[in-house]
Amino acid sequence: MVGMGLIMLAVSWFGVWLRFRGRLETTRWFLWASFLSFPTGFVAVLAGWFTAEVGRQPWVVYGLLRTKDAVTPSLTTGDVAFSLIAYIVVYVTIYSFGFYYIYRLLRDGPAVEVAAALPGAARAGALRGGRG
Repeated sequence: MVGMGLIMLAVSWFGVWLRFRGRLETTRWFLWASFLSFPTGFVAVLAGWFTAEVGRQPWVVYGLLRTKDAVTPSLTTGDVAFSLIAYIVVYVTIYSFGFYYIYRLLRDGPAVEVAAALPGAARAGALRGGRG
């Protein structure tokens, strides 16, 4: 989990450094690395959960902790259902806005500054709005 967090920090800080140098949009290998690092947050969450659960289970497996003692006594079914519904609502909201924003970016095409840096035919298509 910590390793994934460090990878995310490294990618973002390197992206900021490239942006300050004015090379973020033209550094193709970094753009690919950024694209391919999208699952790091998900992997970090899974790794944290897996570590917490594996850390708890050996006590139950080897008989040092009874199963009924490993359960959180104050956690009710209603609490779990509310938590699950809250997570679903938050993630649906975030992903909906994210997909809408990305759709608008792709529909509008590159900015004129970026389009001017493109070679030949790609530049002409981008400056026309990317639709012709």
